[in-house]
Amino acid sequence: MDDQPIPLTIPRQEHPISRRFIDPDALKVLYRLNNQGFVAYLVGGCVRDLLLGKTPIDFDVVTDAHPQQIRELFRNSRLIGRRFRLAHVYFRGGKFIEVSTFRRRSEFDEEGPEDRPQSENTFGTPAEDAFRRDITINGIFYNIVNFSLLDYVGGLEDLRRGVIRCIGDPEEKFVHDPVRMIRVIRHAARTRFTIEEKTYQSLIGHVEKVRLCSPGRVREEFLRELREGAAKESMHLMLQTGMLFALFPPFLLPLRAAGQKDYFLKIVATFDDLSLSGNTLAEEFCLALFLLPLLEFYCPADDLPLGRKGQALFQQRVREWILETLGPLQFTRYAREMASHLLSSQRIFREFLPPRKLPLRFMRKPYFSQARQLFEIGARARGEAPGMVSWPAEERKSLRRKRKRRNRKKKKGTAFSGQGPGEQQKQTLSQIPNL
Repeated sequence: MDDQPIPLTIPRQEHPISRRFIDPDALKVLYRLNNQGFVAYLVGGCVRDLLLGKTPIDFDVVTDAHPQQIRELFRNSRLIGRRFRLAHVYFRGGKFIEVSTFRRRSEFDEEGPEDRPQSENTFGTPAEDAFRRDITINGIFYNIVNFSLLDYVGGLEDLRRGVIRCIGDPEEKFVHDPVRMIRVIRHAARTRFTIEEKTYQSLIGHVEKVRLCSPGRVREEFLRELREGAAKESMHLMLQTGMLFALFPPFLLPLRAAGQKDYFLKIVATFDDLSLSGNTLAEEFCLALFLLPLLEFYCPADDLPLGRKGQALFQQRVREWILETLGPLQFTRYAREMASHLLSSQRIFREFLPPRKLPLRFMRKPYFSQARQLFEIGARARGEAPGMVSWPAEERKSLRRKRKRRNRKKKKGTAFSGQGPGEQQKQTLSQIPNL
């Protein structure tokens, strides 16, 4: 870009962002960079959320200072990334502010080996940095010098109209980095904005290309879809665009059945309820809850015997299904194994419905509470009556009493008997017959 575009500048009196709503540590980073002669802006989701009246999850800073200059300026920082370096400036409680240098293109638009270090010609101007970003509403800068907003990409107008639009040509953007399609869906779900028609048609046309991306990147983006409070709307858009079937082909057949799609969306809505109530969702629980609506379709248990033998066969069936469904995204072995325990436990709950009692050995499993929560979520989604699990309060008290009795026995066994080791030895020796 030889002729740099002139941004739309919105002075402080014409926008609602106040420094009172900005993280104090982010302000420290901005002011230190500015006082040292560098340009420094807030950018991305934090500016978008502040304009929408929401509380940002995190604050990102972009500057013309190079990574090593940032590192020298902040002793509490660490450089991360091999090819495109950026800094994490750390504060109390493990919190950090991410600081990156203006760049002329996305790291995934670059050609060449992934471990090739960035060069000077990778860095760019504020305009170039704005145009390399995914969507317009994430390309707005907040200038700490005069508290103004700088908009090179039309993000303010799209915010006003409630539109999700790719910056530049969506065909080119999605071909260079298909993961951007997942982000478009996530932002549309979180904001409840409409995806602009050209962006939407391009997304549908290239949705299959998401399989070509790094499994690690796709995995992290997908987990964000489930955990960030808009999972139901995200999954609805993924079904509508075909993204869900591109990521998980086994979902195509069962979700064609009447009522299955509604049941799936009811289950997924639970992610939003748990997230909004402040619960931290473990990866294994996310996977188990996500797969729960398809459990009976792919892992029927009617042909298996009752009891431990049947349960072992059922768990093996579940384990193989999870590996086939989630394997391409390379979830950790621990997460897959724990998800298989949670899902296979659903058969035990079904087998021991009232008036039968759950096996004590099962209730002692470390994952029992998660498995029980999963069963209750499924029962509510199916419209079944609450209290399906036969583990009433008196049974839990009985379990606690048994544990207390065991602890008392242990204490009695180790209690001081009043006899020294010499006396105990005499008694033992006296029982030995003379030879």
